[in-house]
Formats: sequence, structure tokens, C-alpha cells
Amino acid sequence: MCVSSIVFVFKRTDIFPWVGACNPAGYSDEYYMAYCHSTRYGDYEHYALYNASEADAVGALKQAEVLFLGNSNTQYGFSTQAVRDYFREKGVSHYVAGFGQGAQSPVAQAIIEKHQLQPRMIVANVDPFFSSETNGTFQRVLENTDALHGEFRRKRYLQQWQADVCAQTGSRWLKWACSGQGETLFRSRVDGHWLTDYYRENLNHPVSYSKNLLDTVDEAALAANAFIASIGADRDCVVLTVTPRTDTPNAFAQALAAKLDLPIVMPDVKNLYTIDHSHLDKQSADRWSRAFLSRVDQHVQRCTKTLSHATAEPS
Repeated sequence: MCVSSIVFVFKRTDIFPWVGACNPAGYSDEYYMAYCHSTRYGDYEHYALYNASEADAVGALKQAEVLFLGNSNTQYGFSTQAVRDYFREKGVSHYVAGFGQGAQSPVAQAIIEKHQLQPRMIVANVDPFFSSETNGTFQRVLENTDALHGEFRRKRYLQQWQADVCAQTGSRWLKWACSGQGETLFRSRVDGHWLTDYYRENLNHPVSYSKNLLDTVDEAALAANAFIASIGADRDCVVLTVTPRTDTPNAFAQALAAKLDLPIVMPDVKNLYTIDHSHLDKQSADRWSRAFLSRVDQHVQRCTKTLSHATAEPS
């Protein structure tokens, strides 16, 4: 009985998380592990950005003038070199602040309110996004218990340990801690981009379009209005979009934008592919995000310049 109890406790991820199954190849000074598809580790980024266990990441989030919000499709669609190059050239800070695990607007709202974020512009991927439902991963983060904080302190320590160990060619821990091949996502502390090289393989599913989600427009509009009012966003600087996938809900996105009277940017780019029916592959994401930026540029220039003029000291 005693041995069984010990084994049971050891298997509990909240008490003994472990990174051995996670692919360590993405660690760097810029990137931390956002998620590892292992029952012994799982999600880290929801906690990290809400509770600021990654202080540099939250610091960059607070400085961002343009926030990209949404689910994991947002992360794949906008974590591109095209996005980085565009904002660098414009001299405008940005942060791709989507989340995996089916995250919707309650996650973004909680983080915006907790850290008192004041972006000049918001890009919301509405596939779907505006909702009153909080995903289970974030609900757990909101528990705010000592046990929860202890678990994530251990997860953060294990990341740091794995990164250090795997950088040492002669370490006795190499085989045990550094040979994991589990699906692993890394996140930039600088701009929130995901590094997806060590996640799913690309199965090259072509993008398509449908009229799904149309029956949820009214519900989404109510949630959208509540979200925008709650965070105090300038409606003129909330831009909607939808990243392409299998059965992309373009009709829903257009109907929602019309109901909310908000601008929407959805470039029509041909021959796009996803890795798994949901997430754009790298080449498609780069092409699509480049086209998106050329069409959203007028909004970026207007919103980032207007606020700076409005808040300038009178001469």
C-alpha cells in the first residue's frame, strides 16, 4: 500500500512535473517553453503571462503598441518574419498574444486587465474569439492556490535546468533529459511569437472556406462589445480578421464585423496550406501575413500616430 501511494503521488503532474519527454531544441535567451504535449508537463504559457513568471515577456507585453489576440491559429498565422520585419521597419512595437488550448477573449481580457495593458491597436482573430467561456487551462490558473504556484515554479525551474543541461555536451543527464521528441512549442519573450519547429509535422492540408459559425454571430457580438468596453479599447483601432484554415469562417467574420461596425482585414491569398486543418504552415503564414500587413497598414499608421499626437504636450 505504501509503495502504491508513493507511485501515485509521483505520477501527479502538479507535484512532480517533468520535462524529459519535451524537445529541448528551441531554448535560447529569447525563447522559453510555452507548451509540451506530455502528461508530465503540459501548458506553461497561460500561467507565465498571467502571473508574470516570465518577467521579460510581460515587460514586452506591456510595451506593445499593437496586440494580436486569438487562439493558436493566431500564433501560427502571425508568428512570421514578415510580421517582425514590418513592425521593425515601422518602429512600432507589437506582441502576438494568442494562446493555445482553445483560448478565447476571457483569457486576453484577464491578462490585459491584470497588467493594465494599453495597446494603441488590437487585431482580433475571430475564429472564434469573442466569448464568455473560459478554457479549462486558464480556469485552473485563476485558482490562485499555493499548490498551483508551487507547480509552476517547478515547471519554470525544470525548463531552466533542461536548457542548461542540454547545452552541456558532456553532461551525464543528456540522454535522460535531452532526448525528448514530444510536440513542443516555444515562445518569444520579445514579441510573443511562437517557435513551431518542434511541434506537429506538416500534413499539407489545403485551406478552404465555409459558412460555419453564422448561427453564433449575435452571441459573439455581445461578447465582443463587452470585451471592448471592459478593456477600454478605442473601437476605431480594433481590427478583426480570420486566419485561413480548413472551413475558414469568412462569412461569420464579415457578418460579425458588420454587426459591430468594426474594420475587417481578410486578404485573399491563393494556394495556402495548413499543417493539420487548423494552423497555417510556415510558408503559407508568411505569405498570408505579408498580404494582411499591406492591407492593415493604414490602420496601424492611423492608430499608432493618432494616440501619440493626442497625448503630446501642447506647444
